[in-house]
Amino acid sequence: MSESIPEILEKQLKHHLGEAVPAHAVHDIHAALDLSEILKARGFSFQLKDLCPKSQYETRWRAIFLKDGKKFFADDPQSSVAVCTAAVDALTHQ
Repeated sequence: MSESIPEILEKQLKHHLGEAVPAHAVHDIHAALDLSEILKARGFSFQLKDLCPKSQYETRWRAIFLKDGKKFFADDPQSSVAVCTAAVDALTHQ
């Protein structure tokens, strides 16, 4: 059986940050925001945007990390997944 996206993200985050990764960051927006603070301490700026602000039925979030003029972003219906995906991209390509 192949790994799920959250499992892959968790492994990638642990690869880059070790035990500093907040528990359940992929599933919990509060933990994902703690993760964004870790990246901010490394010089990234962070934004989280609601891409469907007027919809009662649709959700789509964009997480953006910026550093040295480079933008790393991800979109997902789950805000925590968007944050973690963008964080992995930023850590991988910084």
